[in-house]
Amino acid sequence: MAAYDLTRLKRLVIIYRTIQVALVGLFLFMAYNFILLFGRQGTPEFFTKALLLAMVVQLLLLYPAWWLAGRDLAVEVEAGLVGITPEQLVTLRRRRLLGDLWKLSALGFFIVFIIMVPDAGKGRGVSLILAASYFSFLLATLTYLQCFNLRAGRKRKELSG
Repeated sequence: MAAYDLTRLKRLVIIYRTIQVALVGLFLFMAYNFILLFGRQGTPEFFTKALLLAMVVQLLLLYPAWWLAGRDLAVEVEAGLVGITPEQLVTLRRRRLLGDLWKLSALGFFIVFIIMVPDAGKGRGVSLILAASYFSFLLATLTYLQCFNLRAGRKRKELSG
């Protein structure tokens, strides 16, 4: 059986957990701000609609997040294999860059979409779209991080026992 040094994977899981805590805090902060905004606009029901819309988007992105997390985990586990050759390291580096490109593309999509939403003063529904976009981004990111951590924990147990 091959020997693995999963120190990098353990550190990555800790970093992802820390990021998750920060994102949950950001989610709560943004939710509070949108509750106040919708209350001032006289449309408090938009908050619930924005959350439901964000959950639908999260469900649509669940499988891609699970797939990307598995792909990134496979790269990290292979990189933790003791005694890999420089050629294998180059291949793993390319695979890691491809995973990063996928994540950067998703981030870019959400950033462009949020920037392209018109000013909230142009219509009552604009704030709903903006809130749903923020919440969707945060929930999709949390989903990816949770998928990665769950799969990493299972893989570490599998390799250790």
